[in-house]
Amino acid sequence: MRVRALIVALVIAGAAGHWSARPRAVTRPGINPVPCPQQDWQFGDPSFDAIAGAKAFSGRYDGGLYEIEIPDRWNGELVLYAHGYVPNAGQNGSNLRVGKHPIREHLIEHGFAWAASSYRCNGYVPGQGLVDTMSLVDLFTKSNGGRAPQRTYLTGTSMGGHVTILGLHQFPAAFAGGLAMCPAGPELFDFYAGVGAAAEVITGVPFQPGELQQEAAKMAEILGKPPELTDKGRQLAHVEIEISGGPRPFAVEGLAAGGRFLSNISGGALAGVDTPQNRAVSTAQITYDGALNARVRRKSGDPAYRSARAPYDEVAPFDGQIARPLLTMHGTGDLFVPIFLERRLKAEVDAAGHDSLLAQRIYRIAGHCGFDQAEMIASFDDLVAWVRNGTRPAGDDVEADLRDAGRRFTNPLREGDPGSLDVAPATER
Repeated sequence: MRVRALIVALVIAGAAGHWSARPRAVTRPGINPVPCPQQDWQFGDPSFDAIAGAKAFSGRYDGGLYEIEIPDRWNGELVLYAHGYVPNAGQNGSNLRVGKHPIREHLIEHGFAWAASSYRCNGYVPGQGLVDTMSLVDLFTKSNGGRAPQRTYLTGTSMGGHVTILGLHQFPAAFAGGLAMCPAGPELFDFYAGVGAAAEVITGVPFQPGELQQEAAKMAEILGKPPELTDKGRQLAHVEIEISGGPRPFAVEGLAAGGRFLSNISGGALAGVDTPQNRAVSTAQITYDGALNARVRRKSGDPAYRSARAPYDEVAPFDGQIARPLLTMHGTGDLFVPIFLERRLKAEVDAAGHDSLLAQRIYRIAGHCGFDQAEMIASFDDLVAWVRNGTRPAGDDVEADLRDAGRRFTNPLREGDPGSLDVAPATER
């Protein structure tokens, strides 16, 4: 995911068992995605070289590009990979591209085929991402001489994690299980707007329609940026950490990674920019420390978009109605897609009575999606064992205090562990 391009868009717009993954009749109507941005998309060459002992297939489908790799000793199972956010603005913003599975070699070595697509457009498009990722099953079957997979796993990173969780909700019988790595979700945009509301109070610069970029620039001058934050900047940094999950290992480093401290400030929803995501945004549920809680501007989610009646499933909070195992991975120092989203997911799944189908793991790392190969492989293998044997894997308590979270699954501990947990506002120093 590319941070710099996304902030421009944000400021402006603001019980397990054994299952076959062959798609069967589903209990939901499917997915109605937010429409793609209206622009001309460029198609590159998706061809690639297969790993020894496998065959590569690639090409174009209705709207995008795809890559498929099938081991000669195929085990009958398919792993779909949903990639993360690709900006639709700036240089190469119209170029569609495919992301290879991050544990591709491990999959092929153990007999799994994998497939990935570009999606038919770039931008924050988890709905379109799900439609296009699901189309890979038919493309795979055609490439595989008409042999369909016996099981299909859905996996993804970042926005692709949103695709994964969305897929297990909207098509609960289509997949054997899901692995969502550093997953985003609908309520991510509540966080960005909540940071924007705090920034308005702390800097004295309100967001107004038509002047969002200018106001963001004024805020940046007042706040500074890590590691040279002003007193007001330290106050906002504390707010960002607090409302994103509280003090935790590498949180401060995560604020500095990729310019997240300033990039998390979004004014579009507050200023009334009318997009589906902005209409769904709610900051009413966010609690700030001290007097700030009573002073921030609040934005209520439009019930027409933030409910089961939403025209676009991807903008409404998840309802927790999953029917297959879901394993998630999240870093403590991820301030792009913060760990509070894991708490929201757990609450939604618990409320639906499906807590036995969710396992969540925490990793002590700075930045976004910084897992190493061994960590991703271990989680994927545990998901497969869960699906095949019905053994729910170990996880972490994401609702607990996170100050020392992530020791169980982080391997190895990163340099400088545990990093910095919080930034105290200047008035508290």
